[in-house]
Amino acid sequence: MSKKIYLEKLILVGFRKNYEVLFKKGLNFISGPMSTGKSSIAEMINYAFGSEKHKAYIEIGKSCKDVQLEFWIGDNKFKIVRPLFDFKRPVKLFRWNKEELGFDKNFELLEIDTPANKHSLSAFLLNEIDLPDIIVANQHFSFRDLFKYSYVKQSIIDSENLLMEKTSGSNLKRKPTFEIIFNIYNELLGDLKQQLKEKLKYIDFLNNKRIGVYEFLKEMNMLNDNTFQEQKERLEKLRSDETNKLREIKASGKYDESLTLGLEGEINNLKEKISNFDTLILDKEKHIDKLLLLRNQYYSEIQKIEFILEGSLILNSYTFDLCPSCLNPLLPKSGCTLCGSELKDLSTEETRVFKSELLRLKRKLNSLTSFMDQQREILIKLQKDKNLSEEQLHVKQRELDHLINHYISPYIEQIQQINYKIGEINNSIDQLEKNLRVVNQFSKITQDILEEEKLRDNLQKRINSLEKDKISKKEVIQNLSELFFEILEEFSFPKLSNAYIGESNYLPFVRGVKYDELGSGGAITMTTMAYFLSIALLKLNNKNHLGLLIIDSPRKNLGADSKIDDEFKDEEIFNSIIKYFASLKDKTDKDKTENPVEDIQLIVINNGNPDFLSEDDLIVRFDGKGTNQLPYGLIDDVEHI
Repeated sequence: MSKKIYLEKLILVGFRKNYEVLFKKGLNFISGPMSTGKSSIAEMINYAFGSEKHKAYIEIGKSCKDVQLEFWIGDNKFKIVRPLFDFKRPVKLFRWNKEELGFDKNFELLEIDTPANKHSLSAFLLNEIDLPDIIVANQHFSFRDLFKYSYVKQSIIDSENLLMEKTSGSNLKRKPTFEIIFNIYNELLGDLKQQLKEKLKYIDFLNNKRIGVYEFLKEMNMLNDNTFQEQKERLEKLRSDETNKLREIKASGKYDESLTLGLEGEINNLKEKISNFDTLILDKEKHIDKLLLLRNQYYSEIQKIEFILEGSLILNSYTFDLCPSCLNPLLPKSGCTLCGSELKDLSTEETRVFKSELLRLKRKLNSLTSFMDQQREILIKLQKDKNLSEEQLHVKQRELDHLINHYISPYIEQIQQINYKIGEINNSIDQLEKNLRVVNQFSKITQDILEEEKLRDNLQKRINSLEKDKISKKEVIQNLSELFFEILEEFSFPKLSNAYIGESNYLPFVRGVKYDELGSGGAITMTTMAYFLSIALLKLNNKNHLGLLIIDSPRKNLGADSKIDDEFKDEEIFNSIIKYFASLKDKTDKDKTENPVEDIQLIVINNGNPDFLSEDDLIVRFDGKGTNQLPYGLIDDVEHI
């Protein structure tokens, strides 16, 4: 059985303050009028768990920057932090430190991507609930596929396309996901066995590779770390001894300083000259860049004036009844009263001024262009002079090296021999370092084998569990249908008869017809809720449901507020549904019932709440007014329209 998810806290991190919603086990009822942020709570949970985007909530956008979700998977607690209104950025994942009783400061960055990306949020969540690396319909099984059975949003609650079965190309993973939830997905067992076969083959490959590296190290006598350290220390001592000899010989050399003194002075002068050229070239390049900016400004001003002169000629050729800026009717001789446009022609004097300014700017532009050409020529000359000085430096340096090697030191031959020995020692140390890398590779292969064997054991456990606890599809559908009927019965579904789940398509049927043929919005709403509840609540071996169910706006098409379906307008129908939600805790405790139900965390969002609902179950309540007793809505510190 996969691990269940339990939500603990949702936080919208704000610029002025944070907005928190605390959850509990069992029923979590969120109540309030429309446009108070109830549905945004569910959508923020969905967004934190990796949906592609969220709606453009105006008040949230003005007040908040991140969404944080604290939750449990099994015995481990996590926190997801995801930026709002920036859908491509990765999420931050924090782990709970049980010893320090707080979240670690360090976090992992997880991308919003398919689980084919091992660094994605979806891959992480699937791995934590023990459902990693599953392929369905030639696609990677995603956490988002599973979450569709935990989030019944407003667009689904009364949909006649319940699980996108009528949408071409969008339902390929619907049925396999249903089968994965109830462990009746036959392809999964075969896929796991194939993964195990490939894992065993890879482990054999690593073992053979490890044996080859071991034999090499054994022959080189490098299995003992002490051997490597001893050889390295011996070689480093030899290198140090030869280096000391080299210093002594160079120190005892005698030579006439006058041979090189003048040459060294010329070399220093050339180096200083090249450094000055570098400074001049850099300054000149910066100066030219500034001139380019000035030239662009001239271009921009010239284009503006030419546009005004040209536009005036074109505009003067038309007579306007409507303002070309805002399409408001124009009054004679007074222009537009809405946007203030006067549509005045340029006078002869204004035209003359513009043309004069245009001529002045063009003269300045021509002068600037000529000056820039001169500056570029100076830059080219500086670069040529620098290159010439560098060539002269190379010549002088070669002359100095020749004098030192042939005329200065009488010990040049000994120096060359010692340098040769030092080079050989360095080569030996390099080879030793290569051997050490082989030793490290041996250790890494050993570690890889241990990790792969751990994955092999986990695969084997999953296979054994599937084979041991596998239940027949017929039994699943029969138990699910019975629970589905019981839920509708407790919902007080009018004229309830012949309610079951289809064995071929896994869709709900009521009164003997498929849910979308009931011809009633109220019937579809009740059927949808009962369907998702039965999937979440049915207790079976290896059931892979998340243990979380979010239902948004169950009142739609039900109760006294319903504008259609007279048989579903009875307020008692809606009340019976809420009573069933509240009674789930008692039902999960009755293990002796024929079909005991699974313990789940149920989050229900609705416009208002019945008086009989317990205050403990009413975790959030908004009034849309912002009274002292209750907050206006989720964002409770701004003025609402």
